[in-house]
Amino acid sequence: MMHPLWLANFASYCVQVAALVAAGGLAAVLLRLRQPRVMLVYWQALLTACLLLPLIQPWHRMAFGPAGGAATATVRTDPEVVGSAAFLFPFQTWILLVLVAGGVLGLLRLALGLFRLSHYRRTALRIALLPGALREAQALVGVEPTFYFSERVSVPVTFGWLDPAVVLPAPFEQMDESYQRAIACHELLHVARRDWLLNLLEELVLTLFWFHPAIWWTIRNIRLGREQVVDSDVVELTGARRPYLHALLEIAGAARAVPLPAPLFLGETQLVQRVALLVKEVRMSKVRLIASLLTALAILLVAGGLVVRAFPLTAPARTPPAVNSAAPGPAEPAAPPHPATKNDTAQVYKVGGDVTEPVPIYKPEPAYTKEAKAAKLQGDVLLWIVVDVSGSVTDVKLRKGVDKGLDESAMQTVRTWKFKPAMKRGKAVPVKVVVAVSFKLF
Repeated sequence: MMHPLWLANFASYCVQVAALVAAGGLAAVLLRLRQPRVMLVYWQALLTACLLLPLIQPWHRMAFGPAGGAATATVRTDPEVVGSAAFLFPFQTWILLVLVAGGVLGLLRLALGLFRLSHYRRTALRIALLPGALREAQALVGVEPTFYFSERVSVPVTFGWLDPAVVLPAPFEQMDESYQRAIACHELLHVARRDWLLNLLEELVLTLFWFHPAIWWTIRNIRLGREQVVDSDVVELTGARRPYLHALLEIAGAARAVPLPAPLFLGETQLVQRVALLVKEVRMSKVRLIASLLTALAILLVAGGLVVRAFPLTAPARTPPAVNSAAPGPAEPAAPPHPATKNDTAQVYKVGGDVTEPVPIYKPEPAYTKEAKAAKLQGDVLLWIVVDVSGSVTDVKLRKGVDKGLDESAMQTVRTWKFKPAMKRGKAVPVKVVVAVSFKLF
């Protein structure tokens, strides 16, 4: 069954993103791309490409072939009066609700994280007189945020843009001075690089794409690359690789999960990769690096082209294709409808009792799509529609579909239909009816 166009495009986009990220990850492994700065830019570029995919790819315009379908309208009589919200919820509506609910929960989680950061800052003890290690770190990096001690955090946390703060765990005071200097340099480099803003933007992306594991995996790699770049800069600034490694391991022993929108000194799954890179530096010649990046780019372009062709995004036809099966002869002109009362327009009726049927006076037939004709597809599309007091179709919902663009063809065409409005005691009222569109090949 063909799903609504938005759902089909959503599924295609998800597949495109998954394939592109898989190709990017495979290329990085095969070409042995491991340099932190290169990998950080690589994953950031890949994430950007994924987000811009709908804009940088050609959309497949829904094409319609010659007319070959016949549409007939039937009214299902039911004396029950229903509100316009009483349509059956198809599964695509539930999918949309789940996506929206996940996004809302993600925003609440992000808001809670920001509140916790603010709470940490309010309840922490500001360090008025900085220890020597912190002053030395400030001199090395060249930034001077506000430092705090807090019993509520187990790892250093850095956040804020205009007035950045570095919240240190209470055990920091008992650490060796070389460890303190290394940790402080790490946090100050995050401040200097404005990583707080990047982290916040990534959290927003995670909130919007909470359902897509490829996006989560890509952002995890971005954050790992960012921490590895800062690790490398700390070692270069301080010249103290061993104390920095020991500081990482000591923090790891006391670390606990802190789900905050801020770069952390140590993430749950980062320790092994960061220590491995610090113990053994990875080097690659400039020529080999350029060649590897060009090869990776070629792999991504080929993979992107293939997946976009296999799972294209589809735009609706510019104009609803329609062929008039029979020119409506001089239909009996409808008398001007009696002005509807507020009570009548506040609800949508079903035909029956004192509610008459709406009579179609303009009913073009939907057209077969080229894809459906090529597949020799036939079937019936059932639509719930609302006909308002002027005889126009104001709402169309898919109840049962077919495939290959026929659902969109039917929905687009039925939206153009005109009716002699339904009447109730001499007054025009909105009604809900079922339209059956039968597609048959001749």
